[in-house]
Amino acid sequence: MGLLFPFSDPRGAESIPPLVMVEGDGIKVIDENGKSYIDAASGLWCASLGFSNKRLAQAAFDQMNRLPYYHSFMGRTVEPAKLLADKVVDLAPNSLAKAFFSCSGSEAVDLAIKIVWYYNNARGRSEKKRVIARESAYHGSGVLSAGLTGMNYCHDGFDLPDAFVIRAHRPNYALDAEPGETEIEFSKRLASLLDAQIQLEGAETIAAFIGEPIIGSGGAILPPEGYWAEIQKVLNRHDILLIADEIITGFGRTGEWFGCDAYDIKPDIMTIAKQLSSAYMPISCTLISDKIYQVIADFSHEKQTFGHGITYGGHPVAAAVALETLKIYEEMDVCAQVKSLAVHLEQALKSLDELPGVARVRSKGLIGAIDLVPDEGSSGTHGQRVAQAAEQQGLLYRVVGDTIALAPPLIITVEELQEVAQRLRNAIASAA
Repeated sequence: MGLLFPFSDPRGAESIPPLVMVEGDGIKVIDENGKSYIDAASGLWCASLGFSNKRLAQAAFDQMNRLPYYHSFMGRTVEPAKLLADKVVDLAPNSLAKAFFSCSGSEAVDLAIKIVWYYNNARGRSEKKRVIARESAYHGSGVLSAGLTGMNYCHDGFDLPDAFVIRAHRPNYALDAEPGETEIEFSKRLASLLDAQIQLEGAETIAAFIGEPIIGSGGAILPPEGYWAEIQKVLNRHDILLIADEIITGFGRTGEWFGCDAYDIKPDIMTIAKQLSSAYMPISCTLISDKIYQVIADFSHEKQTFGHGITYGGHPVAAAVALETLKIYEEMDVCAQVKSLAVHLEQALKSLDELPGVARVRSKGLIGAIDLVPDEGSSGTHGQRVAQAAEQQGLLYRVVGDTIALAPPLIITVEELQEVAQRLRNAIASAA
């Protein structure tokens, strides 16, 4: 087979045939043998409207026939990209004013870092370039974005340029809190540790802090009470920009339009992708505040250009699909729908909490997680056993070591959530 599989063991892929999907049906995908699976992770946290939305297919078809490609370089653009930029800025937190389109989350994060560096050069602070990123964070697999990612499998063997990264503590209350420590006390302690870390490293060298409102691929880690309020106090004190990585949490996933809305985060820069088009077309976006825009606009005017762009950024077909996706979200009142479904996801997870082999459960909106008790002396093997049993049950989700991470399509029904819970119950029991 000619395909080099991402995030897979190449030798294992040589001996074990891949699971080939050929069709979508609502929240389900169907393999080449006709077997149907509920995908309780929306693919990769992204297929928010499921796998068979005809309106999105029609939007792509219509735009493909009208204008299949044009760019936004050198004072030109396409109507869908212009309309989408205005719409995204309108939906985003009030601190954000300008949108720049790319094709993937990794590209959006890479650009966020480039803008931070460019901004500080424009301010005459060329030494202020380092970025704080947290343990267990996932920010992409590009060069800069993978350097920010706080998981070894993105680093091993690649010699990524990570000297610009300062690694901060993850906000995992369940595993990292001290005995008797409340969530508020834990949050204050992490903020105090961050403040000390900044003073030790030198605030004059630190440009930004990047964080997912909810850590996704690192294990669906929910921020403890007070965490983001305390962290923002520290960053404001030291003139450090805040980059909110909303690539997973954006567009209703938490029960609000953005994770920033759910946790009262006021970002200087925000990255979005995935659910922006329900993953039907590759598109991402980096949003920046007016404060940053005004500085880099003047700096770029001096240089007679803002020297960044990619051929497919703001692609008219991708932008048209994203516009239709946002229209569907508004018609379905996506935030209200997710809040309603979130109650049932929470109940479903609580019903699994007492099973042998389950350590704890948690959820926010339509993000959920089940931590399994690790096998003695072997991290991740319990998680793999349950995942294999779940696949036999016709259920797919995100495996993070010994954590089951769930992010079902936002169109899932209460009955389908109950079916997910039942298949998980069967899988956990059979793998015990």
